[in-house]
Amino acid sequence: MKKIFLLLLALVCIPLILAQNQQYHLKLLAVQENGNGTLSGSDADLFLEIQEGSGRVFLETFPLTKLDTQISTRFAKDAACHHFKLDCDQYDFIYTIKAKSSIIGGPSAGAAIAALTSIAVLDLPYDDTSTTVTGTINSGGIIGPVGGIKQKLEAASQAKLKKVLIPQGTAKDGFGLQDENRSESDKNAPYQNNESSSKKDTNLSLNLIRYGKENLSLEVMEVSSLDEVVFQLTGKQLNHKNVTIIENKVYGEIMQGLQQVLCNRREGLQKEFDDVIKEDAKISIQENSENTTPKNATPETKSYAANGTTIFVQQKFQQAENASRLGDYYSAASFCFTANIRLKTDTYLQRNSQKNLSRESYTSLFTALEKKNTALQEKINQEKITTIADLQTLMIVQERLQDVREQIKTAALPETLIEELPPLLAYGEERLFSAVAWMQFFSMDGKSFVLDETHLQESCTQKIAEAEERYQYVSLFLGEGFLGNLQKKIDNAKIAQEQKIYPLCLITAAQAKADANAILSSLGVQEDAISELFVSKKMAVERIIAENSAEDTFPILGYSYYRYAAALAEQEKYTALVYLEYALEMSDLGMYFPEEKHFLQQQKKLRKLLNDEQVFIFIAGVLLGVAGTLLLKKKKKSKSSSHL
Repeated sequence: MKKIFLLLLALVCIPLILAQNQQYHLKLLAVQENGNGTLSGSDADLFLEIQEGSGRVFLETFPLTKLDTQISTRFAKDAACHHFKLDCDQYDFIYTIKAKSSIIGGPSAGAAIAALTSIAVLDLPYDDTSTTVTGTINSGGIIGPVGGIKQKLEAASQAKLKKVLIPQGTAKDGFGLQDENRSESDKNAPYQNNESSSKKDTNLSLNLIRYGKENLSLEVMEVSSLDEVVFQLTGKQLNHKNVTIIENKVYGEIMQGLQQVLCNRREGLQKEFDDVIKEDAKISIQENSENTTPKNATPETKSYAANGTTIFVQQKFQQAENASRLGDYYSAASFCFTANIRLKTDTYLQRNSQKNLSRESYTSLFTALEKKNTALQEKINQEKITTIADLQTLMIVQERLQDVREQIKTAALPETLIEELPPLLAYGEERLFSAVAWMQFFSMDGKSFVLDETHLQESCTQKIAEAEERYQYVSLFLGEGFLGNLQKKIDNAKIAQEQKIYPLCLITAAQAKADANAILSSLGVQEDAISELFVSKKMAVERIIAENSAEDTFPILGYSYYRYAAALAEQEKYTALVYLEYALEMSDLGMYFPEEKHFLQQQKKLRKLLNDEQVFIFIAGVLLGVAGTLLLKKKKKSKSSSHL
């Protein structure tokens, strides 16, 4: 009876103490459209209370706001918790936004919400009287661009704020705001309205930093990450460590072997292609000597096609050689893979032009491919996965096997033309070859995790939910009509979930989430600011890879995508950004699974505690002591808190 009384007392006291919540506050900046089509700025107030809970998010707004505010609030909270590795599952978050009118749109408040969430969970002293931030929050803690910054700065000045943090790369032009032409006398000023002019000039250059300083007595500062925002608000450097990525030695050896397998494949494929071209030349000579008309193409056309293939393949293999010299074996393997597909595709196309292959001939080739694919699927179903490296290897292989199935399925459609079959067959065959090559990574060691069906299913469900949330978020900007490919990936992840192919579900949903994040990160970013965004995102990836590597969970996929993004950065900036997003998603999979050693230890300890009465009474006593300490701390803090 005594034991039950102590436990009940502890359970009652602690929630009561935690219920005495501290309220955190930050100013928000927004814009609203006036009746005459112009924009004006306004300020609002963001409040946050946290209490013991399970990670739930509650939002109350005055007046009511759009759905996007609810979505983006949860997004911002999750971004902050993940970025700083905060234990947010033990709290419920109650956000309140109070505005003068219905003006608040959630995405542009994302950075402020994420910053205040971080401050509240860590209980950091901060400046909420003179500083605020406007910007979206994106993966990796990157601060994304927003519109109407000029009007927001004016609202900040009216609200007596002294400093406004704006997204990196947005101070230069005011984000294409259409402003009235300035007179000659105003051209040297940072910006001024000329109400006497009725013309519009969309190319005005507005220096917002200078405008804030000279016109509003306001310090305007560009920031690129949540780390910088929190530092400006608190003076605390939470992620100040210099990170160094050390490539896992075993990964390097295996990836080098994989690269050699794919690149050495060129020799055989090149010979096949050359033989077909030679045969074409013989046929063309014979047709000309017989004074007949070639059925499918002239010798000149065929020669041009052959030269085009040769040049493309040579370029890709040159890229592969350059990457190999830098030790970037994943990028080298990717370049060789692309070249191999081109060689095989054009070989099939040339054969088709020579022999006019029937659909039945292709059907037999696809049937053989399907048998090989099924055999490999059955083989990997027997693989025992215990490490994150095992899981990522299984994800990669299953993704490639699914790609093969998609090619076979498309080829079987009645509407698929016969000339469309060669590229489908070539891609399917090379994708299968790649799947076999990737299986080498099953030999890589690492920390053991609980990767049973239950946890895999839970991770699949969670990743789909994250992807759908990002989809809803990005659809606020672009509309669902522009996001067909994104929706298709989410649908494919759900199909894999129904089929209980959970690693495939996980990688497909992760890619959908990364695609959405790439769109969100680059929305509104000017061409000359993409490089800065790339650098910021790259630093975020490096931090996560370094942290996981130090914990013996080297992310083979995340690191591979990271290197590939760097290889693409100069010539394909936007594609490189997408691969950095893939790297972010694939570099921290351990967060979804308990470590096996700790999981087993916790189970043993729990069983022992439940059977040990003395320990049970001791824990109840400790809980009561903690409750008393928290009560004293709350009273003391209520007297000394001066930052609210």
